[in-house]
Amino acid sequence: MTAKGLRLPPVAPIVRFGAMGVAFLLGIWGFAEAYGQAGIASTLAQDAFRSLRLIVGNFPQALEGRDLPIALHIARWALPLLTFWSTVALAWEQLRNPWRLAVIRARGDHLVIAGDADSGLAAQAVRGALDEGRRVLLWPGDRRTVWVADAIEAGAAEVEQAEMDDSAQALALDKARAVLLLSREARTNIALASVVLGQAARVRPAGDPLDVILRVDDLDLRRSVEQRFEQGDRKTARVRLAALPDIAARQLALARPIDGFVRVGQAGRGVLVIGFTALVERYVLRTLAGGHYRDGGKPGFVIHLADAATAEAGFRARNPGADSLSPVRFIEARPDPAGISALIDLHVAAHGEPVAILIDAGEDDRALAIALAVDARYRTAALVAPPIHVRMDGGHDARLGAGIWPFGALADLADPDMLLQDRHDALARSIHDFYLEGRFAEGERIGVRASMQEWENLPESFRDDNRLVADCYQLKLRDIGARLVEGSGPSLLLTPDELEELSRAEHDRWMAAKLVQGWTFGAVRDDAKRLHPDIIPYDDLSEAIKDLDREQVRIMARLLGAAGRRALRVLTVAILPGGEAIPPDPGALLAALDAHYPDRVPLFAGDLADGWSRTMMARLHERGRLIRLGLTGHVQAIIDSLPGAEARTAATLVRAADGIHAVTNATGLSDAQLVLTPGPIDDHRAVQLGGDGAIVRAPWAR
Repeated sequence: MTAKGLRLPPVAPIVRFGAMGVAFLLGIWGFAEAYGQAGIASTLAQDAFRSLRLIVGNFPQALEGRDLPIALHIARWALPLLTFWSTVALAWEQLRNPWRLAVIRARGDHLVIAGDADSGLAAQAVRGALDEGRRVLLWPGDRRTVWVADAIEAGAAEVEQAEMDDSAQALALDKARAVLLLSREARTNIALASVVLGQAARVRPAGDPLDVILRVDDLDLRRSVEQRFEQGDRKTARVRLAALPDIAARQLALARPIDGFVRVGQAGRGVLVIGFTALVERYVLRTLAGGHYRDGGKPGFVIHLADAATAEAGFRARNPGADSLSPVRFIEARPDPAGISALIDLHVAAHGEPVAILIDAGEDDRALAIALAVDARYRTAALVAPPIHVRMDGGHDARLGAGIWPFGALADLADPDMLLQDRHDALARSIHDFYLEGRFAEGERIGVRASMQEWENLPESFRDDNRLVADCYQLKLRDIGARLVEGSGPSLLLTPDELEELSRAEHDRWMAAKLVQGWTFGAVRDDAKRLHPDIIPYDDLSEAIKDLDREQVRIMARLLGAAGRRALRVLTVAILPGGEAIPPDPGALLAALDAHYPDRVPLFAGDLADGWSRTMMARLHERGRLIRLGLTGHVQAIIDSLPGAEARTAATLVRAADGIHAVTNATGLSDAQLVLTPGPIDDHRAVQLGGDGAIVRAPWAR
């Protein structure tokens, strides 16, 4: 896309007319040569006219039967063919949009996508939908944009927004699957949503509501928009609000949880943040409200940015209870690549080594330069770097090392299923259904308050609350040494201590979410004043209220089952170094582990720098098994020391790892239930493999 989003000339017409021009010039030259050889006088104008007449197949009788220059032979046949091709192409360009519109209206189940000149999200959404074979109808605010031209070339149809009310009638909303309103300007999307809702009410059959995905990134504006649209009739259309910062923050928090990196021997969980955006704010709040840590210590965030005082004041105003969760410090700084090493040195001296570094510095090039400078600082010091998360709209860049993770790319967020989040909301939906069951049992009915709605009609803010609960299941389970896995079957049974621990964590999560939203303690609940009697420490709650938290934890297995998942405890298998020997196929090992530990999910921990361990982990990862890497040095330095294929394998393992431990001894024996070894060792946990993959020795075989 150009800087102003202007539509560029399509390539195909340029090629067509360029080829015709070449053929026309060849014709002029060929006629001049042919008439010269025949001794017939001819002018340039006459030769040009004769060349032009070749388009309709008219060839001079005087030259019939003569030996002709090759240039004239080419022109004689190329000009008519190229003219025919261009005529057909021009006709298709005029007819393709009406034809596609007719097909889409007849078939239905299409996506309507609207965006403006700066809407990279709309372009990504169109591309993704077309790649999946979906029918797409564009409703752009500016027809000159490149993404519109590209989408039409790729197979989309277009309805102009010239008169919104009139053009909405051409969108076939009675048969559409969803409408995605994805302009950067939220107010444009809001205006379009009103038009769509009005048209849907006229043409959409009741009981089959149209999903209208409305992009509103500003949280304060989103709350008012939600209140505006939740009053409407949802029988024909329902508005779903999508905030990219929320979606990206949720993705990052789940894909790279704070406990995914451990520096063995270090107690703190500091997170160093460079830059402060809406996405960073949502990530900080989600991590503070949702994270559960067995030792009780939450991450502390230190945010470096210019005009820190203004950013801090805005953060405190929007999130008045955030101080009660964990320290969030704002430090005045102007981060740039040249000074980043000094910034980190000062941070480490004051707060200790961070367990994660988060960078959201605006444009991709600047953010990437800062990330590379951070990584270079650790590599120069020969230290294991914590995960470096960098916000990049463009996604992965070839210059990124294995320890730098891009996030927030438009391509990752533009999938309609991701915007709707339905694919990721199965557990959240089950949690809300359980909530409704409890309220029904107490005599409440649908509609008595905003939270008492079926999931399809639930306001987005309440959906987010349930999403946080669902996401916290995964984080809480990690903290007690368990993981969520796909499939049916019994989940783990919690011990009484674990039940109480997770119940306490559930109350802390609920209270944290309330505090962030500005709720405080009140002897009597008052939603208008945001007062609640349960905003007190868990130990001070009545047993009846504690039982509500306990029941929320007990029901976890049922809710996971409804979502097609279950929780299993981890079986840590440490892979001992084996040098450069080639490890065997792990099939027999995995079969034995599944048979002897059916209630466990194996997690294989090994040294990335050791060839035997690395290859074994790669084979286990190919079979969908969890791996944990031990690092004794900078990860990219380890990868760069390996030959090409092994370096690529190592980089893949880093990306796929369930966790990374920075250690002095990478075997991870201390917390392992089993030890995988290529040779005999004196350890009662040892599982020894033979060269053919057969198990030579195992604890269960004694």
